[in-house]
Amino acid sequence: MEDKRLPNTEVIAILKEILAAMEVKDVSFFRIRAYQNAISVLENLTVSIYDLWENNRLGEIPGIGPGIEGYLNELFTSGEEGEYEHIRKDLPEGMFSLIGLRGIGAKRAYKLALAFDLNDRETALEKLKQFAQKGKIRDLEGFGEKMEIAILEAIEDKKMTKNKKVRFLLPQAEEITQRIYDYMRKSKHVIDLEACGSLRRRNATIGDLDIPVSTNEPEKVIEYFLKFPEIGEVLVAGDKRASVVLTNEVQVDIRVSTPEAYGSMLQYFTGSKQHNILLRNYALSKGLSLSEYGIKKGDELKEFADEEDFYKELGISYIPPELRHGNYEIEAAQKGTLPKLIELKDIKGDIHFHTNFSDGINTLEEMVEEAKNLGYEYIGVADHSPSIQSRGLGTVLKIVSDTRKRIDEINESQDDIKVLYGYEVNILVDNTLSLPDDILKNLDYVIAGIHTAYGQDKNTVTERLLSAMENPYVKVIAHPSGRLLNQRDPADPDWNKIFSSARDNEIILEINSQPDRLDLPDDLVKSAIEWGVDLIINSDAHSISEFGFMKYGVDNARRGWAQKDDIVNTLSYEKFVKKLRLM
Repeated sequence: MEDKRLPNTEVIAILKEILAAMEVKDVSFFRIRAYQNAISVLENLTVSIYDLWENNRLGEIPGIGPGIEGYLNELFTSGEEGEYEHIRKDLPEGMFSLIGLRGIGAKRAYKLALAFDLNDRETALEKLKQFAQKGKIRDLEGFGEKMEIAILEAIEDKKMTKNKKVRFLLPQAEEITQRIYDYMRKSKHVIDLEACGSLRRRNATIGDLDIPVSTNEPEKVIEYFLKFPEIGEVLVAGDKRASVVLTNEVQVDIRVSTPEAYGSMLQYFTGSKQHNILLRNYALSKGLSLSEYGIKKGDELKEFADEEDFYKELGISYIPPELRHGNYEIEAAQKGTLPKLIELKDIKGDIHFHTNFSDGINTLEEMVEEAKNLGYEYIGVADHSPSIQSRGLGTVLKIVSDTRKRIDEINESQDDIKVLYGYEVNILVDNTLSLPDDILKNLDYVIAGIHTAYGQDKNTVTERLLSAMENPYVKVIAHPSGRLLNQRDPADPDWNKIFSSARDNEIILEINSQPDRLDLPDDLVKSAIEWGVDLIINSDAHSISEFGFMKYGVDNARRGWAQKDDIVNTLSYEKFVKKLRLM
């Protein structure tokens, strides 16, 4: 039987329905907790769960135990949902359409579906809306008029819980967060604040914003925050926290802390759920307990204004936020073997950007000038290659010759930066490149990438990439998985073969910094490093401003445990061109 490939969203939806059924049927607390933890981890994955399964790598995902791994194996192998079908037996189907409405959890959805005979997923929401309009929900035990109004509003406005919303990209999260920072810092009562959670871990996608605030006047800070003009709805307003939904549907939780305990709160709200579980277990083994207020031994609580002192008290090295996944970072911190992560200041060049020759906005000269302003030693233009089919071989050869002269003139006119000449060349479905070797040999380097037919099977896409890596003129593979966050799943090659070939053929794999790519994904960055593969972080800029995307590629590399020596464009110009085999 052919394996059943499912996108991450569908796998997670199935697991959430299993969890809901278990909650309704009051199964073991530990089984429910296991599914909650697994779903939390999987929702933050930006690689294909199916691909990890197919490569026997499910066991590498923090929080995925043998039970859930076995279930996923059954799901992907046969497409059957044996455990799900068993656990949801006798449950009304309509309840699963209600879960995710704000304020509607599994047990409340079950009560509503049972009371109103909601057995059809397609019609459940509309029927519930009609019952709410008729005032029928308020009479159910545990509901009331206020809840009825809230349910009706949630249905009409499609208000979903934060776990049901589409995750957004890092730049969007930063823009929203910066507006909150600018507003909050106008208050004299705010000493410090920083967004934690997935934003501080620099995840590729962000679900909501958790922002601890250091203050000596907590009530005044909460009161001030609740006047933020972008708030659309207040969910919670207490003396130590406020939870709101902005007009753009982003949920923001503000939590206040004394300055003396601010480091403890930053630590508590930064790590992934799995990281925090493992760190708590480690602390318990030393007779300590952790909270957002500090570290407790017996009845004595020790507060920490600084995160580094928090980790020092536990007897381990400080763990950078980007590594707090629950993926062996605590063991490494115990042993003192955490990597010294790459930093943006280490980058000395960028060899994948586009000009107005292809799909960029700025001229080559404008892009070079901006690269100078960034302090780069070298830069490489890699426009999409011109088409021989539409332009003809002679025309393309002239384009290459003219561009070479233009680049030579730029290099001869100044000593601030070296400009290299390449193209981003398509890897076609027949395993050839979109330009012949007779043209490629005239370039300084070639970046090859897949831009069509992403849904090919594992063997086909693997051979397609391997064929490009065997071409003597190809130096770099662009955005190797081909993913587009929130739009397209990554391709599914045999990564062991890809990494082996890249290492043996001295091919550099790209970490593409475009916020909707961040490709290689961070887990594959870590695998590539373990294989001894050279990596490069490129902006893939299509305008002057997009050179700034480089920081997101560095974030992604850091999440993959990359150090300076793992990234070739941290090398000086002389060493870099040797790496490209130009000298």
